[in-house]
Amino acid sequence: MDNLEWRRAVKHFGGGKVDESAIVNAIVNAPSSFGLQPYKIIVVKNASLKEKLRAASYNQAQVTECDTLCIFCARTDVGKRVEEFIEATSAEQMRPMLEGFLKNLKNPVEWAKRQAYIALGFGLAAAAEQRVASCPMEGFSADDVKTILNLPTNLDPCVYLALGEWVYDDESPRFRFPASDLLVEYN
Repeated sequence: MDNLEWRRAVKHFGGGKVDESAIVNAIVNAPSSFGLQPYKIIVVKNASLKEKLRAASYNQAQVTECDTLCIFCARTDVGKRVEEFIEATSAEQMRPMLEGFLKNLKNPVEWAKRQAYIALGFGLAAAAEQRVASCPMEGFSADDVKTILNLPTNLDPCVYLALGEWVYDDESPRFRFPASDLLVEYN
């Protein structure tokens, strides 16, 4: 818990390198509905590519200052992902349930984005455990990111996870509302 209390969304990173392997492993192993993992994570370390992405991200410094930028993309072809899952797991018996689930989703892409956010949460927790500075980010033009990365049409960028060396700054102190403000208990 000390590590979770340590973490915050940093606004600036140092220039040092970080080992993101445990964080990426946590992301890969994060739970998702039915184990479908209807998302992809683009891992960007290339400085010139991060410079282009910064322009598409409202010039936020974290994009170029971080060592590693993970871009979580929801899959827009959720039905195809179900087929890939059934083929990879030989779980043909799950087909009716999965197809029924998808049929009843009002917006499969929004569901896929929520699944990506679960993986993001695991990445943030793993970064805290490793004492790697992190910042989740939604401020970017998804269309520009798609163009810069030349993403296939089935990927929709929804959130970044910037990872890097900790640099303490006073401009954004960590704040949390107390549990009494957030929790509603029914006993």
